[in-house]
Amino acid sequence: MRVAPFYGLSFTAGCVDAISFLRFGNVFTANMTGNTVLLGIAIASRLGSLSNGLGIGPPLLAIAAFVVGAGVALPVFRAGFDARRAAFLVLAEAVIVALAGTAFAIFNGQWVVAICIALVSFAMGAQSIVASKAGIPGISTTYVTGTLVTAVTRLFAREPRDERRRDAERDALAWLAYLCGAAVGTVLLMLFHRAALLPPVILFVALAVWFFRLPSAAKRRGSRFGVKGGKLSQRETS
Repeated sequence: MRVAPFYGLSFTAGCVDAISFLRFGNVFTANMTGNTVLLGIAIASRLGSLSNGLGIGPPLLAIAAFVVGAGVALPVFRAGFDARRAAFLVLAEAVIVALAGTAFAIFNGQWVVAICIALVSFAMGAQSIVASKAGIPGISTTYVTGTLVTAVTRLFAREPRDERRRDAERDALAWLAYLCGAAVGTVLLMLFHRAALLPPVILFVALAVWFFRLPSAAKRRGSRFGVKGGKLSQRETS
């Protein structure tokens, strides 16, 4: 399994998360750990006199949409990870984020913010399933807490030094991709303002093409048993 496309997904998640947090009322669309904290603060604040401007609705909506997105994407990989199916889901992400970005660029009001939170969180939930089914330890693409923990665990594990270093570097790169994505998302917001969600759509499409060009699960199984193009190779039949 090639890891590079998942660095791209981590980058896009950081990008849309930064834009969402800064434009959708301090709510994340990829990082559900952060939304859980925000939701807890908002609920507890209602019980006392602490004023923080946090609402219960936005983080709750993001969490619910994320869960629905993950649930909808899960059956796509019922037989295990497949690059072609991953390409389809990432392309669907591109369409969903494009819809949200277009709506936010054209319309104003809290209703459009709520729609954008729901759409982008739904897309990020689906993306989390793509990463989860790929089975690459520490690479989740939508949050980095587990990535950092896995990197530290690998670094100090009792495995061959070269293997430990390779795994730790892989996880560190995923974290860095998320960080860079958040920085780029902030820059896009300064440059494009309400249209900031539209440029990341290009990257989603590019990543979908990348996944599509990876060997599918059927081809990998075929190459393992000497199958070419769905048929046994001449060597196998002779």
